[in-house]
Amino acid sequence: MASETTMTSQADSLFTSWVSDMILDETRPYNVCRPFFRYEGARKSNAFDFPIQADPAVAGASYTEGTGLSNTELTSTDETATATAKGAMATVTDELAEVSLWDTYSHFGAVLARSVAERFETDATALLDDFTNTTGIAGVATTYATLLEAVNQLEQRDQVGTPVGVLDPSQIGNIRQDIGTSGAALFASDSIDVNGTQANVLSGYCFTVAGAPWFQTSLVTTTGGAVFLSNLALGLYEIRAPRVETERDASLPGTEIVVTQRYGMVEIRDTAGETILI
Repeated sequence: MASETTMTSQADSLFTSWVSDMILDETRPYNVCRPFFRYEGARKSNAFDFPIQADPAVAGASYTEGTGLSNTELTSTDETATATAKGAMATVTDELAEVSLWDTYSHFGAVLARSVAERFETDATALLDDFTNTTGIAGVATTYATLLEAVNQLEQRDQVGTPVGVLDPSQIGNIRQDIGTSGAALFASDSIDVNGTQANVLSGYCFTVAGAPWFQTSLVTTTGGAVFLSNLALGLYEIRAPRVETERDASLPGTEIVVTQRYGMVEIRDTAGETILI
């Protein structure tokens, strides 16, 4: 037979591709650090001081009857977090919004909100290599023993609290290779409570070592991640939580989508953290 009517014989415009009305989200790093900060909300100031009681040292072994005690001077210090504004903006034209298969304002608003969240995590992980005390050797693969040593260093400094670790994915990968199949129990989802939340349900959770849950994010600096005491080592002063707003630009015409946040971060207690070098 011949002269059949086929797709080839028809105009190309009759066979347009079909676009799904469900768009995949962009790829983002894990956001893991927020739950582990000592948190303070908005006050009528750009700066917030986290007070720290100084150690007056051990009491005397004894005192002389009739003479009594001499005064011990009690002092304190503080660390200050200064809030700055972060944000992102995009303008969506009416023409795009009118023909888009999805709600452009809610979709792009969520994209920008995730950009602001990534900014937060970038600032948070920048603190992890600031601890004075370090474990591991730069350029040498992180091992299971490295994590044990890092937690033990906190213990030797009498740091009491809940330790959590945040590492680069390459460090997590090296530890997994170091353990191999013999360490299957290491990767079980142990139930550890961190500030009222089970650690193994949080984003980026990997495993538990030395009583500490360990997390990964590619936003860790090239120097290294850290293990530190949750709600003690790092402080967060947040004046404005992430806020999404829209504003019409009639002369464009279009709509601006604006996402902002205002916060400050600070290392409160240096001895409560241990940087783990990459």
